Amino acid sequence: NDCERFWILKAFSHIQTTITTQCTSIPTFYNLHSYSTIKTFHFTMMFRSSSILALLSLLSAADAFTTVHRTTSVAVATDRSPTCLFAEEETAEEQTEESGDASADSNDILNSPAFLKRKLEVLESDIATADEDLAAATERKEVAKEEWGPQLEALQREYQNIQQRMTEQNQEGDSDAKVRVVKGVLDLLDNFDRASGVIVAETDEEKQIEAEYKQAYQDILDQFKKMGVMEVETVGSEFDYELHQAVMQMPGTEYEEGYVCQEFQKGFIMGEALIRPAMVAVAL
Repeated sequence: NDCERFWILKAFSHIQTTITTQCTSIPTFYNLHSYSTIKTFHFTMMFRSSSILALLSLLSAADAFTTVHRTTSVAVATDRSPTCLFAEEETAEEQTEESGDASADSNDILNSPAFLKRKLEVLESDIATADEDLAAATERKEVAKEEWGPQLEALQREYQNIQQRMTEQNQEGDSDAKVRVVKGVLDLLDNFDRASGVIVAETDEEKQIEAEYKQAYQDILDQFKKMGVMEVETVGSEFDYELHQAVMQMPGTEYEEGYVCQEFQKGFIMGEALIRPAMVAVAL
C-alpha cells in the first residue's frame, strides 16, 4: 500500500545520505586522487542514487495503476488515510531537499581543505616543472652562445663593414653623377658669363631679353646649390693652390699681395671634391 511505499522510499533515501556522507568524510580519498577523479566519482554516486530513486518511483506509480487495483481505485481513493497522503507529500519534499543537499555536497567537495591542498600541490608541481624547463633552455642558450658567439660577432662586424662600404659606394656614385652633370652644364654657364660681359643691352626689348637670360643663369646656380655644388670663393680671398688657378699677377691693386684680385672663370666644389678650379689673377 501507500504507507509501505513511503517507508521503502524513506529507507533508500537514508541509504543515499549515508553513502554520500561516507564518501565526503574520507580525506585520504581526496589526497590520493586528482580533481577530475573526485568529481567523476561524486557524480557517479549521485547518478546511481538518483537512478534508484527514479526506478522506485516508476515502480510505485506503475503499481498504483495495475489491473488488479483498477477495479478498486475508487474505494482506495475514498479510504486513503490522511497520514498516507501526508507521507507522500513529505517524501517529495525530502527528495527536493536531498537534491539540494547533493549540490551543496558538490560545492563542499570543491571547497574542502583537502581538495584545495591537493590542487595547490598540483599547481606547485607545474610551476616547478616550468622553472626546470626554463633553466634548461637558459643553459642551452649559454652553451650555444659560448660555442657560436665569436663567429656571430665576426659575421656581424663583416656585415656592418659591407653595409658601410655599400653606403660609401652609393654616395660616391651619386657624387660622380652630380659632378658629371655639373661639368656638362659648365660650358653653358661660361657662355653666359662671356656674353654678359660683352653684350650691352640698349633698348627695352634687349634689356628684357638680358633679364630673362640672367634669371635662367641664376636658376641654374640655385639648382647647383640644392645639389650641394658651391662656387669657389675668389675675389678678396687668399690664393689657394688647391682651389685657384692663377693665370696672371696684377700689381698696384687694392688687395694685398697673395690675394685674388680678379676672376676670369668660376670654379665649383661639391663637399671636398673639386669640380673645377677658378681661374683668377693674383695681386702683387
